[in-house]
Amino acid sequence: MSSSSYVSLEKELNLPKPLRPYQWQGVNFLLNQGSGLVADEMGLGKTVQVVVALSLLLPSCERGRVLVVVPASLRLNWERELSSWASNLSVRRLQGDAKDRFALYQLPVNVLIGSYEQIRDDAIVLSSEVRFDVVILDEAQRIKNVDSGTALACRILQRDRSWALTGTPIENVVEDLVSIYRFVHPTLLNLAMSRPEMHERMKPFFIRRRKCEVLPELPPIIVQDMPLELTVQQREAYDQIWMSRHKQASADTQGVSKTALFALLTKLKQLCNFDPESGESAKLEALKLIAEGLSSPEDKLIVFSQYVETLQWISSRLDTQVPHEVFHGGLHEDAKEAVLKRFKQETGPRILLMSLKAGGVGLNFQEASSVVLFDRWWNPAVEEQAMQRAHRFGREKVLHVLRFLIVDSVEERIIKVLDEKRRLFEQYVEGAESASIPVPPRDVLMQILELTKSE
Repeated sequence: MSSSSYVSLEKELNLPKPLRPYQWQGVNFLLNQGSGLVADEMGLGKTVQVVVALSLLLPSCERGRVLVVVPASLRLNWERELSSWASNLSVRRLQGDAKDRFALYQLPVNVLIGSYEQIRDDAIVLSSEVRFDVVILDEAQRIKNVDSGTALACRILQRDRSWALTGTPIENVVEDLVSIYRFVHPTLLNLAMSRPEMHERMKPFFIRRRKCEVLPELPPIIVQDMPLELTVQQREAYDQIWMSRHKQASADTQGVSKTALFALLTKLKQLCNFDPESGESAKLEALKLIAEGLSSPEDKLIVFSQYVETLQWISSRLDTQVPHEVFHGGLHEDAKEAVLKRFKQETGPRILLMSLKAGGVGLNFQEASSVVLFDRWWNPAVEEQAMQRAHRFGREKVLHVLRFLIVDSVEERIIKVLDEKRRLFEQYVEGAESASIPVPPRDVLMQILELTKSE
């Protein structure tokens, strides 16, 4: 297809921005091959390629029905990507108990988004009731164990096309790949085949691009916002504090100290990171998915948080084979130097959990391949400064930045207020040479906490 045809399609589909040539190649692969595995590296836009392909495919399908199966933490992200890149399709997330979900399966909705756990529970009945034009597995390494209930559930779903997405189709052994292809193309591969034979048979149903291969098409920094929802117990703990905030302001909002408001806001922000009582964290689950995608010697991830307590909590629960260390201002200078030296000099994959204040200024991390902003700072300039620590002059690799954001929370309101009151924050942005940024004005704190009407 010519470039002019792509431009015409982009206008017809009302895409928010043009796709890159390699992404159109991925769209064509999905449309032409029927079933296949997209194994692009993280940050190259696998989700967008799939969504645009669906937008082109579904109008000509018999049923116009798609099931997207994803880790629970990615459901909201998929819903938003579909809304942005395929506005012609109706989309619903599966919610509620089994009865509620089966009611949704019967509705004439183009795209249903469910978690692996939901599909595992529903698959036996679902497979006899509904047939889909396409079933999509995101983070398809979730079915790497061919004998697991999750893998079996995905395989028995009735479908015309099978699309699988993962940047790590093999995590440990070749059986991982064979199991994924049991879903994509059930009779294609088996363990008795030689590696060249597998490659030859996979070729029509496999596409993988690396950042180094499509470098001229990419911006120097790819920034991706990842919306997340609090887990059930996180939400309960958050709502309890949120509802109690009025007690501090019910008598006289003008009498509440700025310090008290900031303390309340900090407690809510930290609950967005994790619930200390239940140990639940939507952000940690998303981070684990990212860690699963780290496999090459060049994969080095920096995770920024403004809270040392959060970094230490992540470290205690990051059950991954990837080595990780914590870097913060409380470390002795010799310890800091040793941590940084290992991150820079030792081969990846590696993860560095870093305090925003300690790592946002004066250090360079050209070795990093990706950055995660685990929580959001008051000042966008400080976040930008942290990102630029990993993107210095002379860098040739693309830097992938993910910014976590809990929806329906103070995090979302902070970003909104920052946008609304940008002029007010200019004094901080212009002078932000370090992460020691003054606390926002009292009226801004009141607005974020919804203790006063926004202007």
